[in-house]
Amino acid sequence: MSAIPARFASNVGRTIRDLPTPDRDELEAAIVRACEDPWSWPQADKYEMDESVRVITTRTAIVHYVILPGPDPHLWVFAITV
Repeated sequence: MSAIPARFASNVGRTIRDLPTPDRDELEAAIVRACEDPWSWPQADKYEMDESVRVITTRTAIVHYVILPGPDPHLWVFAITV
């Protein structure tokens, strides 16, 4: 499977942009991993009935994304907690 793109909710993008560089770089690497293998991160507990919702955790942030299949597959990064 080739990597799929990630799209970000505007508030998530702003929060990531405002992170200190080392934290932003760590999160960027984690998101790239998710794009390369969307199922590599664990399923989010809150959404246990929907296996497509996943959670990324780094030292600084917790990010939720959903895997959207179809003719234009992508990850929708919709929430971040720092």
